[in-house]
Amino acid sequence: MAVTFSDIHTESGLKSLDEYLAGKSYISGDQISKDDIKVYGAVLENPGDAFTNASKWYDSVSSQLASSFPGKATGVRVGAGAGAAAPVEAAPAKEVPFFLFIIFFNN
Repeated sequence: MAVTFSDIHTESGLKSLDEYLAGKSYISGDQISKDDIKVYGAVLENPGDAFTNASKWYDSVSSQLASSFPGKATGVRVGAGAGAAAPVEAAPAKEVPFFLFIIFFNN
């Protein structure tokens, strides 16, 4: 069964995550999964003592990721307001002379 967390960056969202994790170590099952990684990516930082279950889960996932990816993180944030590159417009298609069309399809 799929679980949905919304507004996980807010206090109410963290509360729902904390309640869901009561008695659990991970989002789905007994070991870290893609579900944990997806939710972990949405949580901006360790939820702290107010959300003990979520905080314990966050520390566990963070620790496992650190052992899998030992490189030093520089603190990248991703958001809707991030300065994305402007889309590049495609160059207009050049018109092919009609005589080339006839030569190509008549051979």
